[in-house]
Amino acid sequence: MTEIQSFYEGQNVFITGGTGFLGKILIEKLLRSFPQIGTIYILIRSKKGKDIKTRLDEFFSVQVFEVLEKINPNFREKIVGISGDGTEPALGISAKDRLLLTNEVSIIFHAAATVKFNEPLSVAVAINVNAVKELIILCRECKKLKSAVYVSTAFSNCIYEKIEEKIYPSPMSCEQINATVNIMKYKNLTEEEEEQMTKNILGKFPNTYTFTKAIAESLINENAKDLPFCIYRFSIALSTYKEPFPGWLDAYQGLNVAISQVGRGLIHVLYADPSAKCDFVPADFASNALIASAWGNYSMQRGQNEDIAVYNYVSGTDNPILWEDLRKIMVVLRNTIATNKCIYYPFGWYIKSKIVFDILNFFLHFLPALIVDLILKLIGKKPILYKVYNRGIKLLNVISFFMIQKWDFDTHNVRLLWNKLSENDKKLLPFDITSFNWFDGISVYIESIKRYVLKDDINEFTIKKSQRHIKRLWTIHQIVKIIFGYFVLWFIWKIICMFKILL
Repeated sequence: MTEIQSFYEGQNVFITGGTGFLGKILIEKLLRSFPQIGTIYILIRSKKGKDIKTRLDEFFSVQVFEVLEKINPNFREKIVGISGDGTEPALGISAKDRLLLTNEVSIIFHAAATVKFNEPLSVAVAINVNAVKELIILCRECKKLKSAVYVSTAFSNCIYEKIEEKIYPSPMSCEQINATVNIMKYKNLTEEEEEQMTKNILGKFPNTYTFTKAIAESLINENAKDLPFCIYRFSIALSTYKEPFPGWLDAYQGLNVAISQVGRGLIHVLYADPSAKCDFVPADFASNALIASAWGNYSMQRGQNEDIAVYNYVSGTDNPILWEDLRKIMVVLRNTIATNKCIYYPFGWYIKSKIVFDILNFFLHFLPALIVDLILKLIGKKPILYKVYNRGIKLLNVISFFMIQKWDFDTHNVRLLWNKLSENDKKLLPFDITSFNWFDGISVYIESIKRYVLKDDINEFTIKKSQRHIKRLWTIHQIVKIIFGYFVLWFIWKIICMFKILL
């Protein structure tokens, strides 16, 4: 048994956000690699009339648990669902369940959050701030608490260029942001007025997600220094790289959607700096580092008034990849990862100038959408591309901030944590980001997008069919380029002729 396995042996764990993408990977890894662990309690919200048992059955039916089920068919016996809701007082947990948790739990992972960047401020505050306040109260009541980890984001302090492993000043206190939300509700604002007021409140923060995560971190620093808390920040998670199998993904959001739309030939220009780092981490590595951080936090023996430990788990410092590097990898993989769902031949550029991006966005996204929809309407079919364009432009507006900015992350604590691990624990919990091969990792990630986001049925027949489809689209693309080139030359010639007449 390794040192970290001994730490988890017989310990009961409480996890919020366990039904999320990282939460599923975390639970699967704890059950598979720490067989002597005690009970894992998962906070689950009743949803659409489904009770906790039904939601747990759905939870266990996810493919990520298939490897675990072969190893230990009885693994479900270690999981207990706790009915609750992060938006409610006391996390919506009943008095009976609360007593159970406070008497039995010794390790806590708080991963519950709304990760929608454009979430209304009231919703983001309720889930990302107020739930943290309630969790701190719960931790104070836990009689056996050894370690509590708050799962944050590497971009919680994205308004700074240098992001150290420390807690930064809060943009607003918990009391101030809740008072502000109440004022907004009282004013009964229109949607446009609410958006403008939210923008004013956020200041330099790009969205409500990063803004509320920054407040939550400060909330912990101000109210939980005497508790065994640490803060774990990770950047953008890709699919799993190795465990429980390569290429598992279930998050239909943000980067995954953008990459899928690029692959379908629907997005051709992105507002991004090619020389900026795209800070990705494989999801299984992120989960392993999270598990290790709980042990590292406990073994550190922090004093009551010492600073809360922060772990920045990112790739840009120790194993960077640039957006331009990502584009080159995707170009190399273009034919091998072709999909039948391609609308047009996939190609694209990063545009650093906002003005140039807006111009190209008009000609390469907006105009083709209108033309195709007009053709569809004329032949009696339902127009769809303009709606797709509107969704796409909203997505690009959300993610462009993270593609144009440059950050310098400090990773001293993460490297120190890795070096503290024994050789056996390093094999058990591989998260050394320097060992991650970007070409292999991106290949696995793109394959997972085809399988889980685009829902491609991947087999030898469909792969060959997709490759034939991409070749046809390439031919069409060449014809379009020739026609467009001819039009440009004709337009230039007309301008020259007009200039000669004026002279």
